[in-house]
Amino acid sequence: MTEVAEPLRWAVVGASWIAADRVIPALRATGQSVAALVSSDAAHGAAYAAEHGIPRVVSSIDALADGEVDAVYIGTSNERHRAASEAAAARGLHVLLEKPMADRLDDARAIVAACAAAGVVLAVDHHLVASAAFRIVRELVADGAIGELRAVRVEHAKLLPEFLRTWRIGDGPGAGVVADLTPHDASLVDALLAPRRPLEVSALAVRQGGWGGGAPDAVASVVRYEGEVLVTLHDGFTTPHAASGVEVLGTEGSIWAEELLAQDPVARVVLRDAAGEREVPVAGVDLYEATVGAFVDAVRGRGRAFVDGGAGLRAAELAFAVQRSIEEGQVIRP
Repeated sequence: MTEVAEPLRWAVVGASWIAADRVIPALRATGQSVAALVSSDAAHGAAYAAEHGIPRVVSSIDALADGEVDAVYIGTSNERHRAASEAAAARGLHVLLEKPMADRLDDARAIVAACAAAGVVLAVDHHLVASAAFRIVRELVADGAIGELRAVRVEHAKLLPEFLRTWRIGDGPGAGVVADLTPHDASLVDALLAPRRPLEVSALAVRQGGWGGGAPDAVASVVRYEGEVLVTLHDGFTTPHAASGVEVLGTEGSIWAEELLAQDPVARVVLRDAAGEREVPVAGVDLYEATVGAFVDAVRGRGRAFVDGGAGLRAAELAFAVQRSIEEGQVIRP
């Protein structure tokens, strides 16, 4: 592992929409240096780099010069995550990996192993866990505000924006609502319930949107966790005008975090108990900036990433269990 600069120097791996829309702005807002773009498409990479002010374009992580960067953000297609992560780890580069970790569970496990062996920081960009509203939910639960946990409900069904109706609604790698949305749910549930582990997973999926392709665009899942906590997940691309959110139910009350699954910091938190209903104030914090900041702190030994490799792998395991239940038509015991 190389000595890291102040600020960190980054290579963005993959000329993706999410990198341009969210991650590159977050890197710059937190004082980081975007030093290079890794793109296998030379023409697209050159145009993307020019548009976003990235000074250098290379075709692979191996083409980066020694000491040129300290960390990589990997936002390539899911099936390329393992190769990119292993290449970065072999160069001693810290890895911020877009979700889902990989398109196969074995690949997700291999990514964790490679980064651990190289001694580099691995985090997964489950940005929702970085939400200030979610931090409040976790604090309320930890403080016993709703008593003993009984259930968690995640409502993550919206209408997929037209400009995103490409590979997500097709048949290729990463297609379907499970690969796209369920890992987000799983990361939130893991952060709430760990060290409890899921014991049983059952899921049903349908296609409701009427667009081409065969991957499911709506799924409902039920998970039984240790301690007899029930978790329900509803993910979908097909329902306009719906409120997303996370509800946590306990023996003494409940918490509803409305719009917690939005990319922007618009969530509101409502606590209900014997005293009535009241809204808990939430500070607006950019989720991606918070994710990057925590990652940088972890690299510098000042803290931990919001979703490190271990937590990311647990989220992946749950999402893959949901997928298996759909495919096999039976309860899965992870």
